[in-house]
Amino acid sequence: MRQEHTATDVAIAAPVSFVLRANVAGAARRMIAIAYLRIAFGVIWSVDAALKWQPAFQANFSQIVAGVAQGQPGFLSWWFAIWQVIVSGRAPIFALLTATTETYLAFALIAGFARKFTYAIGIAYGLFVWSVAEGFGGPYMPGTTTDVGAAIIYSLVFWALFLVDAGRMSVDRLIAARVPAWRRISG
Repeated sequence: MRQEHTATDVAIAAPVSFVLRANVAGAARRMIAIAYLRIAFGVIWSVDAALKWQPAFQANFSQIVAGVAQGQPGFLSWWFAIWQVIVSGRAPIFALLTATTETYLAFALIAGFARKFTYAIGIAYGLFVWSVAEGFGGPYMPGTTTDVGAAIIYSLVFWALFLVDAGRMSVDRLIAARVPAWRRISG
């Protein structure tokens, strides 16, 4: 049996399609806003990377790692002692790895390159910096410590981007159009 459409069916259907178009437009604006957030985050990382390429950072890397251990609770002393031993004599290599990692994160965020991989690296690197270079944000002393460290927040931003970045305004979209397997790396 064929159903006949009445004028009421058409009148009811028209607002639904308008609502769908409004939702699609709203979603597109949100995706573009997330892309701008990703790019702004990349600019912040580029400033951080530029500071890591300074000779003073590379010359003082070992002292930076050793300084973080000062005032930390005794139960964490083993963690900081391990990193002091690892870095000892290898500070220039670790300083170079730090600068290179942050430069990669900056460029990849700005370009939208290998987003899944970049966000995973960013999460891990942020946690590493937080636990080693920032000493878990400590030492925590009532009345004097007011910050948990920035790197843990960087990891959370990378995690949020991992969850919601749809790839607008990214190099990944261009690469995936030519190499479909790239979607596994890009998102």
